[in-house]
Amino acid sequence: MANDSIPLSGRPAPTLASVAQRVGVSVNTVSRALRAPQTVRPELKRRIDAALEELNYVPNRLAGGLAGTRSNVVGVVVTSLFYSEFAAVVDTLQTQLLQHDLQVMLGNSRYDLQEEQRLVRALLSWRPAAMAIIGVDHHPGATDLLRASGVPTVEMWDICGEPIDSAVGMDHEAIGRAQAEHLIACGYRHLAFVGSVRAADTRARKRAGGAAAVIEAAGLSPLAVETSPEGGNPSLGERLLAALLAEHPEIDGIICNSDAVAYGVLRGLEAAGRRVPEDCGVIAFGDPEASAYMRPALTTVRPSRETIGRVSAETILARIAGEAPRRVSVDWSLQHRQSTRPARA
Repeated sequence: MANDSIPLSGRPAPTLASVAQRVGVSVNTVSRALRAPQTVRPELKRRIDAALEELNYVPNRLAGGLAGTRSNVVGVVVTSLFYSEFAAVVDTLQTQLLQHDLQVMLGNSRYDLQEEQRLVRALLSWRPAAMAIIGVDHHPGATDLLRASGVPTVEMWDICGEPIDSAVGMDHEAIGRAQAEHLIACGYRHLAFVGSVRAADTRARKRAGGAAAVIEAAGLSPLAVETSPEGGNPSLGERLLAALLAEHPEIDGIICNSDAVAYGVLRGLEAAGRRVPEDCGVIAFGDPEASAYMRPALTTVRPSRETIGRVSAETILARIAGEAPRRVSVDWSLQHRQSTRPARA
């Protein structure tokens, strides 16, 4: 296994020697830190890691004879496997790429930007044919690595930002605006945003921002916000609702960042004696199959997961073939069900 860096972009790449010089140790010590990190003193390992990041060093995991070519791997980094939010995207992406003898290598960052950077570095070390990554807001080091690599990169699920290369996804600010506009059209006037919003979940923040802008333009009271960095689940939704109503008993319309959170909100509203949709309307984002079978059935936004996976695969193949980067906005749909009133004429 070769341990030196791969010049993916055609530019001179940092080497073990340049990393060693930066730290003031031997090449063998840097090599050992990469191959057997447990054998290197923690303080020295931290200095070497810092130099690797500063120099955008990517080790070469391929055999020396293959170092000049790319593998048939497509590295994919998702932010969560919780409630299979991105399962259909990855499944469709993989199905399409397999038809062209490309294999998916998957990493889950768990909404941890440091982990995202580590995954990007690890996947690039396999000399991938392309990369796909959820979102357009990343750890700066991950962005630098992907830009410097020259590897075709498709950012999926979001297009609200400046892409590294290509992007295939949705406008989350527009989704937030549509959620708020729907509640207002149904006659709700005191709105809130409830859900799991982790530090790296910029997409949920964009939806909340879009909703807040609509509410302000309509001259209504500001959007109340009740969130937590915990992973989204029904129990969290029930707890957040209780805190929301304790501070804002006037709330009559709730935007949930996910359907899983909304399930708990619906249960909490029932326990509080609030009728849905008469006393309070609820709208969410995600639309797994269960949402249509809730009582009441949940109004929510349905992302086109399969379309994002298919178009991302097509974009990867086009970029590998030398075509120009793409930015593709994928449609989504608002499913109006029983958790919100009929829209007023």
